[in-house]
Amino acid sequence: MNQKYIYEISEALCENHAALMIGAGFSKNAEKIAMTDKKFLDWNKLSDKFYEAVYGESKKPGKEYNSSLRLAQEVEISLGRPKLEKIIKNAVPDMEYAPSQLYIRMLELPWKDIFTTNYDTLLERAAEKVTKRRYNVVVSQNDLINSADATRIVKLHGSFPSYRPFIITEEDYRTYPVKFAAMVNTVQQALLENVFCMVGFSCEDPNFINWVGWINDNLGKSSSQKMYMVSVNHMEEPKRKLLFNQNIVVIDLQELWPKKNCAERLSAFFSEIQDNINEKQKKDNWFDLSKLNISSAGYKEKTMIMKRLIKSYPGWIFLPWKMKLKTEYVLSGLGCFAEFDKLSLNDQIEYIYQYVRFFDICGRPILIQHADIFFDVLQAIVDFEQHEKQKNNMIQIIYLHLLRTYRESGEWGKYEQCHQKINIEFLNYDNKQFLYASDCWYALFRFDEGKLTGRLEKWELAKGDLYWPLIKASLLAMVGEVQKADNILMDNLVLVRKQLVKANGNEFLSSIEESVVSLINFIRQGNSNCNSNLEECIHDGELSWWNENDKYCLNINALEKKGKNYETNYNYDLSFSYTINFMQGNDRAFYALEYLRFLEQTGHPFRLRNVTNTKGMKKTIYNLAPYYPHWCLIQILIAQEQKQVDVLFGRANLAGISREQIDIMSNEYLNIFQTLIKNVNPQNCFGAKSIYEQAAVVLPTILARFCYKCSTNILDKLLESTVALCNSNVRKNFKSLDKLIKAIIKAFSCDEQKERINKILAFPMENDAINRYHDPIIYVRKWEKKCKLEMKNYNEALQQIRYAIESDDDNMKNNAIARLIILEQIIILEEADKQLLYDILEKEDSLENSYFLYVLDKQKFQKHIKIVLDKTIERIELDSQRAFFSSGSDNYQKLIQLIKELDIHDVKIKKVVDILAKLVTTNESWIKNNQFEAKERIRQSFYLVVGLIWLCRNAKKTLSQEEKESIKSYFLALRKVYNDTIVIDLIGKLWVDQESVDNTYIKKQLWLSGNDGLQLLNDFYDMLQLCNYNIKEDKTIENATNLITIDMSYKLFNSELEDCLTSMKLYYSLLQFWKNTGQQITEMDIVDAYLLRIAEETIININDSEQEALLKLRCRIQACLIAKKLNERGIAGSGIDKWKETSQSEDEFVEIRKLAFSKNGK
Repeated sequence: MNQKYIYEISEALCENHAALMIGAGFSKNAEKIAMTDKKFLDWNKLSDKFYEAVYGESKKPGKEYNSSLRLAQEVEISLGRPKLEKIIKNAVPDMEYAPSQLYIRMLELPWKDIFTTNYDTLLERAAEKVTKRRYNVVVSQNDLINSADATRIVKLHGSFPSYRPFIITEEDYRTYPVKFAAMVNTVQQALLENVFCMVGFSCEDPNFINWVGWINDNLGKSSSQKMYMVSVNHMEEPKRKLLFNQNIVVIDLQELWPKKNCAERLSAFFSEIQDNINEKQKKDNWFDLSKLNISSAGYKEKTMIMKRLIKSYPGWIFLPWKMKLKTEYVLSGLGCFAEFDKLSLNDQIEYIYQYVRFFDICGRPILIQHADIFFDVLQAIVDFEQHEKQKNNMIQIIYLHLLRTYRESGEWGKYEQCHQKINIEFLNYDNKQFLYASDCWYALFRFDEGKLTGRLEKWELAKGDLYWPLIKASLLAMVGEVQKADNILMDNLVLVRKQLVKANGNEFLSSIEESVVSLINFIRQGNSNCNSNLEECIHDGELSWWNENDKYCLNINALEKKGKNYETNYNYDLSFSYTINFMQGNDRAFYALEYLRFLEQTGHPFRLRNVTNTKGMKKTIYNLAPYYPHWCLIQILIAQEQKQVDVLFGRANLAGISREQIDIMSNEYLNIFQTLIKNVNPQNCFGAKSIYEQAAVVLPTILARFCYKCSTNILDKLLESTVALCNSNVRKNFKSLDKLIKAIIKAFSCDEQKERINKILAFPMENDAINRYHDPIIYVRKWEKKCKLEMKNYNEALQQIRYAIESDDDNMKNNAIARLIILEQIIILEEADKQLLYDILEKEDSLENSYFLYVLDKQKFQKHIKIVLDKTIERIELDSQRAFFSSGSDNYQKLIQLIKELDIHDVKIKKVVDILAKLVTTNESWIKNNQFEAKERIRQSFYLVVGLIWLCRNAKKTLSQEEKESIKSYFLALRKVYNDTIVIDLIGKLWVDQESVDNTYIKKQLWLSGNDGLQLLNDFYDMLQLCNYNIKEDKTIENATNLITIDMSYKLFNSELEDCLTSMKLYYSLLQFWKNTGQQITEMDIVDAYLLRIAEETIININDSEQEALLKLRCRIQACLIAKKLNERGIAGSGIDKWKETSQSEDEFVEIRKLAFSKNGK
């Protein structure tokens, strides 16, 4: 293992991410240059000096019980800092020694940075003798500025002769993080980014312990960079284990070179590192980049360059990361095809042949626009037989690679065209396997289970084949055949290792072993007893599959984010697109493309069963979704990643796709849906074990996205499929089915829901929170007029309910009651069934039961409205407790809905308002603790207070002075919650004090109000609307409302898109009370102009972030509502006409289409 660790340090040095820490022990390797008997003292001997200075010859208190730092502190306190520094200088005879050759050899290695806690200047003096490297010496925090242009020697604890303080006492160490914060940050950054090698360092330095602890605490040991402690002598096992627990690996040089002395061991250590670097650089060269002039080369020269590079390729099955920079230079010079058509057909074929092969070994997929160029060239060939055998072979190889490109990009027609052109007689064994694997991947990408299973069963591999068994095993593991996959991989591993014994350094064999071992462990980690059966590689090379994977993830995750971020996150944040102009201005995004190829080439999906490798997935999908939507879709389904659906299928890109295109996509994904239903195993509903079960978790969410734009025909197909699925034994495998069902039903209009009520009633009558299934009847809207079911359908639906109610299963009974409550509100029930429901609800005087009884029959159950009031007040009182925060379903909505029907004599206004004031005060603190529901409680309390005042006015009851004081106290409490108190004052004047206000006052209040205030004003008018308030009977409110409506038209016109939503909501609420008198022509013209402008500003386009798209959609809905309301009031205008036209477009989202204007405008 020591040799392996040295390899890893060597590799890190080659990649310029290895840092060095030098401790006091290394100073013993300095050469004496003066007549002196002084030596560099270690910590123990230095402690003796401190002890003697303070206690002399006394044996008390005993130096073995004192730490070195404590003794140093005692010296400083007892004898002063100068005495302490004198002892240190005597213990470190700096200028009497010179750096030995060992120092020179160490500094000739390519360290990223060198840190030391030593006070001596040996490292600085050694650096002056190194000619191949330049060093910047950092002895103070000021020196850190502009120091990173060369390797730094950072003196962490001071430096001779005079850079103080010398960090030595307990107090020095305690204050170090504050006084020397820049130094601390530099070391921590180095620990984060680099492999750390420590020489002559005991790892007991308190600062170092804190730094390592910080790294492990923040990143976790598994994610931290490796740290190596080089020990010239054997270390006891307990100390090794202690260091290992701190993520520090000990390299035992005595074990490697037992016959050498300490200095010779270090010399051998540095020599081996240098030899490894030299060997690695020799191997890594593959080609000399300085001898290639690809940018100015012509096509024929480029053809020869690619041919030479392919011939000299070392043979890795995946291109190691260390080759990226070199190959990127070559690949960038191959991207231009100017005047390519001027080459002869033979030269074009030769160039394309070398191109696709070179891209293949580089792991770079061919871009679709380049693939189309190649395809067109091949289409110009009339007859393959006109070409000699070599050219025919080239043509076949080109088609093979185009086959893969068109599969990755989801171009199924082109895939089939390429496939028809391939003549298997021209293919050798490897190319035949390439074709067979391509067809397997094609079947997987299309979720054609029959073809995929059949091909995997018939796939025959030649004896001695080392690569294609890896791909076959990977596909088997993905479809759930993990034991077959494991057997194939183990047989393959035996063959690989037999050859590795003879050729340990072979790049092809090493990369095969890495991929096979990694995949075996990937598979076995999904089993409960995996730890005892994991495999390890035996090759001596530095190549590591996981290291390569981590480098991809590191670089992909460093890619810059696109778009704009919003703090507010809406529920439906998604995305999708088709673009062929790949990654302009974002060349580093090629890493994401190459990462998917790397995973496929090495047989590693993002997920196998419950084991994932998804830390690079999010940014990969994010960067590739616009260019490779289907490839990304497959990765999302395989990885079972619900969150990534938001990146691929969302409003921002769905907005630009026509309904016809959405229907085509929906049909294709619906076919996949049917395949999944047939292939999932109900026994695996709590843990997916194949791609079918993994995809079943995600695909319903994707189909739900299409419901917002697809045709009714597609909705019917989805409805039929989901009804069948929900009544099968595999429903629980589809975890996001509730999202799909909700989207389907809500996408239907009220009339369409009525027509399909029998289908909806065919869904299971269940509520399963664990598997996220709710009775779909809850998504049906209440219709203006109840419908009557045909007797056969009625009897089927009600018989099922009656049977469940009579059962002993409480869940079944409760689900049946819940459905019956909803049915009573949307269909005509027979009297016997009504009475059955009433009898059940009357058994318990709960808030919910009383509410439903009253709503279902207000005359019969008049008394229950008082129960709703009392129960809600009890709930409010509980919510006013400070001890804990209890979330509640709909809080106080039931009382808000019924408040206008309360008997004023049942309500104690003062008591209720006092309770609501207390609720506001209590929940103010919960808002500060980020309890979102607390803000909603306060908002609902405002509805209730407005409603209570209306109740008094409606009953012609004058508020008492005490009641007025309570209401004012409530509004005072409300002011403390809302930063915007201006509107609260306005509402108080109008509603509580009933004072008239002039236009100047209203204008001032409105223009100074922010979104919170406008939202509160909107809530006020919403409550008036709910109470059916006759505004004409209240001239104070009527006049103020007219003035507010006029002023809001101007405020609306001047609002920016980011802030207009609340203003539009308020304006729409005001329109409920506005009557067209024909006198507001100017204001209506302004609003109409605004509607026309907002129609253009809110067009959702491909470059919008999903949050921007959602904001625009919400604004579009609100603008359409305003235009529709104005149209109903007889107002005409180009802006209103624009929204009328928009609402009639079949390519709009369903939320807009549902707002279609009436034909006559009334």
